[in-house]
Amino acid sequence: MWSVFCSLELIDKSLVHATESAIIDWSYQIQGVLKKESSEPLLQGSNPNPKVELEFWKNRCDDLECIYNQLRTKKVRNMMEMLEKVESSYVPAFKDMLMDVEAALTEAQDIHLHLMPLKRPLQDIERVEFSEVKPFLVPLLHVVCLIWVTSKHYNVPVRIVVLLQEICNLLIQQALVYLSPEDILKGEMEDSLGKVQMVLGILNAFKGAFEERREKLHTYYEPGQEVREWDFHAVMVFARLDSFLKRLEMVEDLLATALDLMKLEKIEFSGIKGKALGQQVLDMYEESQEAYKVFAERTYDCLELTNTEFEQDAFDFQQKVEDIDRRLGTVFIQAFDDASDLEHAFKLLDMFGSLLERPVIAADAADKYSVLISMFNSALDHARLIYSRHIQAELELGSPPVHKNMPPVAGALEWARELQARIQVPFGHFKHIPHLFLLVLGRILSKWNHFFYVLDQNTPSPSLQYL
Repeated sequence: MWSVFCSLELIDKSLVHATESAIIDWSYQIQGVLKKESSEPLLQGSNPNPKVELEFWKNRCDDLECIYNQLRTKKVRNMMEMLEKVESSYVPAFKDMLMDVEAALTEAQDIHLHLMPLKRPLQDIERVEFSEVKPFLVPLLHVVCLIWVTSKHYNVPVRIVVLLQEICNLLIQQALVYLSPEDILKGEMEDSLGKVQMVLGILNAFKGAFEERREKLHTYYEPGQEVREWDFHAVMVFARLDSFLKRLEMVEDLLATALDLMKLEKIEFSGIKGKALGQQVLDMYEESQEAYKVFAERTYDCLELTNTEFEQDAFDFQQKVEDIDRRLGTVFIQAFDDASDLEHAFKLLDMFGSLLERPVIAADAADKYSVLISMFNSALDHARLIYSRHIQAELELGSPPVHKNMPPVAGALEWARELQARIQVPFGHFKHIPHLFLLVLGRILSKWNHFFYVLDQNTPSPSLQYL
């Protein structure tokens, strides 16, 4: 007992104190390493992509392996033996620290190993133009599902959500490269609109693929294996992506509206009021061009989510467009009332085209559709009257009246085709206005079919087509 006491007395107390101080310093440093999370860049608002996640776990694996090896060196073991001899209270703290490092290293090695298969699909997405990305989305999510199922340490919502958020950031990053935000409102509107719609389609396809993989997640597990579902809310994954989609939809609406208003330059009216109405529409065209010019003059990034200046400009433009739409609806009503017959009414519809789908104009035009149907109904009645007179003349003359110098059969066929075209041509216009076409079907379909049935039965050819 005396010898042990003497040996403890021989240990320099300053050395014990220095060793304990070193353990305290190591503890602070190691705890700093252990507390680091891959989610930190996201929380700091830097919008990292999945490469950052892969690099984090690789570096963490290397760092922890280095720390673990240092804590296991002979020099450190000798220091611990000395502290054990003096029964230092820091010995348990050191052992706990060593166990924490070992556990963290095991975790990092597992995660790094399972994240490695992501490198290839991520590289595929980065190497192609964004318009060609869609086929790579499901394979990427397939790998994410496999990571969730096979990794012992990555299958917790907080980590998989971080990875999915970073994948969303990558898609946004690649979409921005494809769209060139600084030029999207300054170049050809039709090309820009096509690109925006392409991006919207791909990003929404990614969201759809995510939901599909989520529903089929159980298929990745072996029979009897515990199934861990993705029970977190999708908004945790798509918060930034949804904001980006909303901004893209704003740009899409802006471009589509500007393209619609470009059609005003080519609208020409006939009739008594034609010249005056045409000048009004031309004035609206020039106003719309002047309003849109604001975006071409701006230097901001219209797809930057924090850019409120663009939102204000878009709101001002929309207010101007709503005023133009109201005035344009009034012009349409005046032009429609000035149309002399069914043919001129349909020409007016063709001229306005997709402008009639704009809500404000559509509301004004809706009141005229019933008038158009009545006009068509009258045209159909008039055709039936012509037919009845023709049949009456045939009974009185003993043969059907035909065009001059035409044989009876050929003349009868030509007359029937002319009468058929008299109705089929305006009816064909209705087919280009789906909701109006349904109204026509509902109101006069039976009259239409009966007329053509009678016409076909009294014509020397079975070639006439029914509806």
